[in-house]
Amino acid sequence: MDHRLDVRKTIEEVKRRFPDGIPHLDPIKNMGIKDESFKSLVKKIEVMESRLTANPLFTSPDLERIYNQYQAKVDLNAKIKAQKKKIQAANSVMQLDELKNRKRVLRRLGFTSSNDVIEMKGRVACEISSADELLLTEMIFQGAFNDLTPEQSAALLSCFVLQEKVEMRQPLKDEALTNPLKLMNSIARRIAKVSQESKMPVIEEEYIAGFRPELMDVVYSWAKGATFQEICKKTDIYEGSLIRAFRLLAEVLRQMVQAAKAIGNTELENKFAAAITAIKRDIIFAPSLVLLSTILKLTVVFITRYINA
Repeated sequence: MDHRLDVRKTIEEVKRRFPDGIPHLDPIKNMGIKDESFKSLVKKIEVMESRLTANPLFTSPDLERIYNQYQAKVDLNAKIKAQKKKIQAANSVMQLDELKNRKRVLRRLGFTSSNDVIEMKGRVACEISSADELLLTEMIFQGAFNDLTPEQSAALLSCFVLQEKVEMRQPLKDEALTNPLKLMNSIARRIAKVSQESKMPVIEEEYIAGFRPELMDVVYSWAKGATFQEICKKTDIYEGSLIRAFRLLAEVLRQMVQAAKAIGNTELENKFAAAITAIKRDIIFAPSLVLLSTILKLTVVFITRYINA
């Protein structure tokens, strides 16, 4: 019983001495810890606590509500990240399925073997990057260019380079271009059907419509020696777009030369090279075309000023 009274007196004495609560032991003064790294850590804690207590939210009555809102935001961000990871995983699966479908197309068209080893067609397709390599390779192997002249070949390849929108599509005026165009469309239709059968999202008519013959007459006339003014009258395409299409056509022809070289077809290689020579002339391929255009504009400005003066 006496021990209990002693404990009670001790507790009451502690309450009397420390009415605001018992203070924490100071690890340095009271516990005698002298490690410098520990002292540095204690100072950092004191600085952080002072910043915490100095913040207006520390004594704000809305602290709990604001904290709950912030916690909800953190939870939502975590859910968003988790959903993004699921989306990425789903996209990876979709891309994997698309890859399998593309490989199936290449196998069925003979570009790769059943073991996914690149065949001759595949090596030829690797030489072409500025146009539809599948269709152009199929056209080479099916002899679409064998009976064509260099001028006809250039005209047919112009279907791959037109980017400008044309208001009205006119029928071909030269009969020498009609049959090559029909053959190209039939090969494109077969590729579209094989792609559909391989579960690729290809719409047959849209795929064929992507190869536009509006420049065939223009390119054919240019390759046979027509002037730039004459071919501009054959189309409503802007001159700048026309020049850009011709330069892209020259690049496609250059790649077709490399494709023909890859299969050792010297005759076809020479034909595409001759087509490059036929179209690569005059103002369309002038090396300083931009400079020439600027000079012409400045000349017009100076003449206009001279007349007004």
